[in-house]
Amino acid sequence: MADSKGANPILDDTYTYVCASSELEEDDLIEFETGEETFVVGRGEGNVYAVEGICTHAYAELADGELDGTCLTCPLHFACFDIRDGSVLEGPAETPLRVYGAIEMDGSVWVSTKRG
Repeated sequence: MADSKGANPILDDTYTYVCASSELEEDDLIEFETGEETFVVGRGEGNVYAVEGICTHAYAELADGELDGTCLTCPLHFACFDIRDGSVLEGPAETPLRVYGAIEMDGSVWVSTKRG
């Protein structure tokens, strides 16, 4: 997938390879780290999304939770976030998750780890 100018977005050094597309099935979650940050990537409704990997309510790794469509449920207190935009769908969390750009290109999943 190239942008409208034909540039390859993964050549931007903010994108990190996460996995082969075939490793991320529908409603799957994959955790990855760069530096000191943890991210979670999920496939919901056929699209790939990336959010911060630690719940904003209490420390819990969201990759251990569940993804149902676009609802990412924390394994600790069952807060639910919209993986598309990070918004809180159900408490006890009140703070949305940070979202990151995710693309799928040439059979690979890439995430921009740059904060927007």
